Amino acid sequence: MLSSECGAGATSAAGAAVAAALQFFAASQCLVREDWPINAAVDNRSSWDFVVVGGGTAGAALAARLARLPGSVLLLEAGSDPPVESIIPGFRYSLKGSQYDWNFTSVDDSWSSQALRGGQRQPRGHMLGGSGSLNDMVYARGYPADYDEWATIVGDIWNWTTVLEYFKKTEYLTDERIIDDPELMKYHGRSGDIEVTGLRESTNVTDRFLEAFKELGFAMVKDMTYPKLIGAGRFSHTIRDGRRDSTLTAMLNKVENDRNNLKVVKQAFVTKILIQNNTAYGVEVLLNGDQFTFFANKEVVVTAGTFNTPKLLMLSGLGPKDQLENLDIAVIKDLPVGENLHDHIMVLTFLAADNGTCYSPKSESHMDVIRYLYDRTGSLSMTNSMGAYIKDPSVDGPLFAIYPSCMPVNTQFYQQCVELLGFKEKICAKLQSELENYEVLPLAVVLLKPKSRGRLRLQSKDPSAAPLIYSGTFNDTSDLTAFPDALNVAWSVANTSYFRMKNARVVELEVDVCADSSELEKVKCDARAMATSAWHATGTAALGAVLDARLRVRGVAHLRVADASVMPKIIRGNTNAPVVMIAERAADFIKEEHYGTNYT
Repeated sequence: MLSSECGAGATSAAGAAVAAALQFFAASQCLVREDWPINAAVDNRSSWDFVVVGGGTAGAALAARLARLPGSVLLLEAGSDPPVESIIPGFRYSLKGSQYDWNFTSVDDSWSSQALRGGQRQPRGHMLGGSGSLNDMVYARGYPADYDEWATIVGDIWNWTTVLEYFKKTEYLTDERIIDDPELMKYHGRSGDIEVTGLRESTNVTDRFLEAFKELGFAMVKDMTYPKLIGAGRFSHTIRDGRRDSTLTAMLNKVENDRNNLKVVKQAFVTKILIQNNTAYGVEVLLNGDQFTFFANKEVVVTAGTFNTPKLLMLSGLGPKDQLENLDIAVIKDLPVGENLHDHIMVLTFLAADNGTCYSPKSESHMDVIRYLYDRTGSLSMTNSMGAYIKDPSVDGPLFAIYPSCMPVNTQFYQQCVELLGFKEKICAKLQSELENYEVLPLAVVLLKPKSRGRLRLQSKDPSAAPLIYSGTFNDTSDLTAFPDALNVAWSVANTSYFRMKNARVVELEVDVCADSSELEKVKCDARAMATSAWHATGTAALGAVLDARLRVRGVAHLRVADASVMPKIIRGNTNAPVVMIAERAADFIKEEHYGTNYT
């Protein structure tokens, strides 16, 4: 039912048609409105059983689970509510680079990414829901080998068999390509909080790419999370009734808070974890321009993400001794915080082709807007992304992924290319010139298990200063070894039947630093120069190094971490669903330790 503020009835017969139209558009705003958690007024120096730092993917899930327990919970989020664009799947690219993004950029290392203007862009959600409010909604888990690898580091409580049950716990699968297949359903949940959906119908773009990869010998995969078949297929996505579904919308927003034990405070920037006698007991927070202190009777749990979590730990005296001492920060525990930073390495390559693959007339785009405003259907209500996995010869899992997409003729790409992707003007101008007469097909070729490692360091003691992010991309040169073959697979798409008919060809970008390289070395040089982040950074507060197997900071009582920073090694796929799994695990660890295993 629409609230009274969502529209008003017509009062004049003469203006009935206009009034009806206005009422429709006013009412349509309610279809994309979300009632976010209220911003609680809390007292300075108040005490809580649990203080959760960061209201992103992990923090929203964890706070929702902790709210079911007897204790009080304070969730502190540095950002504000997401804007309406975050709800609409078709606007999934619009928030990157905006005020709702932390807008991190890595330090230019002069070794990799020379085609970029400076370092690699690292979009991260700066709002309630975190990166789960601006990501592409792809539901991926990684592969059994990923978690069995974790188990060799910290024990079997992180092996595939165990974590699979936690994936299933949160999942409400409605993907019509999967639900009728008993074998696939062994790996899915049907009663969880977050909807995982997909359609049998596809778009022309996706169909053409799938045909191409099938022609290249890839297996066709109905379920891209199925661990026993590696190939090409369409992803499932976290979408419910045409709207983004996330730990914020599906879990935190749905908390039944009759006991009033969960408070959410927005625009609350945590600057320090308070630690005494190797025990965390609270946090310092900048709130409304003033410094607040909140105390935690049971635990402080940090869920601020791969970049902000290690930054906060180091500001609080937990990190590499030499770095903290150089900044005159009192060392509480000498831990490898900020080490082990790694990410999927993405190299973008491009095909140009005659018009017709991703073309749609403007009239259809306008109708899609109206469809969405009317009943949340049409292209804005979904995302039909797909991928093709190239098998890792050493393990049951993929080594590379290829993610294709399509830009119609006359797409205005230059500004996004320069500002969001961060490429140099010459490269972006070349791509924009191709778009004047051709469709451009970006192919993201992504190394899923890099050996290269970077690190994160503090820029200063000032909590408002962005951290220094050293990506480490290709500092293990063996990561370059397989890139020529993977790029050749991507380029082979141009030689398949349909794309050959469209006169597809590889766009030569002429990266300056590689101009004098031999043929094979030029491919590697181009890959190194074009390399950027796939926006899946992990590992900066890793299990087994900074944390014990139950996500507790080593040597510090009552302090836990639960976000992508805990991954000791990155998984083979998008990281959002694994972060939800990590938050679910943290909630159970907390429940067991403070309330006993029999508490439900």
